[in-house]
Amino acid sequence: MNKNVTNEQLVSAGQLMLMRRAAWLGGTPEKSPKLQKLLDICEEAHENGHKVLVFSFFRDVIRTVQSHLDGRTFEAITGDVPNHRRQEIIDEFTKAKPGSVLLSQITAGGVGLNIQAANVVILCEPQWKPSIEEQAISRAYRMGQSRNVVVYRLLTENSIDASMLELLGQKAGLFDLYARESEVGSLALNEYEDGDDESVKMKVLQLEKGRLKSMTG
Repeated sequence: MNKNVTNEQLVSAGQLMLMRRAAWLGGTPEKSPKLQKLLDICEEAHENGHKVLVFSFFRDVIRTVQSHLDGRTFEAITGDVPNHRRQEIIDEFTKAKPGSVLLSQITAGGVGLNIQAANVVILCEPQWKPSIEEQAISRAYRMGQSRNVVVYRLLTENSIDASMLELLGQKAGLFDLYARESEVGSLALNEYEDGDDESVKMKVLQLEKGRLKSMTG
């Protein structure tokens, strides 16, 4: 992945997947506010004796995060990790000391696993379908969880993150609120969930092009 490419170039080329990872392109906390925020959250969790569960759709994002956590992480749960090994990793994480971090592809560890050892959950980017995120978050909300679970969604303003959230019926002034308990919000969420993935992606691309055009005049 070319770390010097601009977001405008990605939008022009229709590179949606690269656009979703653009906030991580710097590869260092100084160049990636998302990475810096994630590290800050993990450090606070470590100081408070909490374990952290980090989800991303992208393996390269997981590798970037893992390289900055100084031995606190375990083998990441990705799509090519066999099911029996995934459970072994979770068992190791459960027995590990406070402050430990488990990283997982959201499509691999977000369904069917119980990870209640973690009570801090970090989502590295919005997903095409909110149900994917909700399933991932519920990994820490399993039977036996005795502590409050805190969920962080890492979002970048004036980016594809904002465009994806706009499709969920969010207003720009409420960017920090991902979902609202309202009839309108529920209708928007249902419409988004029922939409064809390619159609949703095209809408996001159109929103990004419109946003950039408005910024450049």
